[in-house]
Amino acid sequence: MEKGSNLKVYFKGKDYYIIGHHKNHDENGGDTWLALSGFAKFDKESNIACKNEPSHIKDDSAIVTLRFSDIDYIEIFN
Repeated sequence: MEKGSNLKVYFKGKDYYIIGHHKNHDENGGDTWLALSGFAKFDKESNIACKNEPSHIKDDSAIVTLRFSDIDYIEIFN
């Protein structure tokens, strides 16, 4: 996982995933986190962007941080 990699982040027990660009991460035991820029939230079943959530796909200045303890798995793609 390198800065700028495209990631699909799936969460434990959630019906959505987040797509974004790897910005940064910090490995700190239970407080490990991941930061994504240019992100949006998608429905797992339909693979369509969630309508009531803002999309920041075209805005790399928008950043979201996610706790690794909430993440089920991550896919890296082009």
